[in-house]
Amino acid sequence: MSGRQRRTFVVFGFTTTHAALAAEQLLKDLGVPVTPIPSPKSLGGALCGIALRLDPVDAARAEILLERVELAVAARGEIEDV
Repeated sequence: MSGRQRRTFVVFGFTTTHAALAAEQLLKDLGVPVTPIPSPKSLGGALCGIALRLDPVDAARAEILLERVELAVAARGEIEDV
């Protein structure tokens, strides 16, 4: 069994793939670490297939940065992952 611990992450969902990819690039360019993942079903059904996983300490800053450029987060949730 792996020594990696499960942790809680914040997940942002988007209505379009274009928005998800633009958000990923913007956040990475501004130094916010994000990981693209398949959109969890728990976020809802009207989302594109790409979501962004972030550390909870980065989530509030990321939302502010995305709002400034009018990239709306359509859904926000939490998941446990390694």
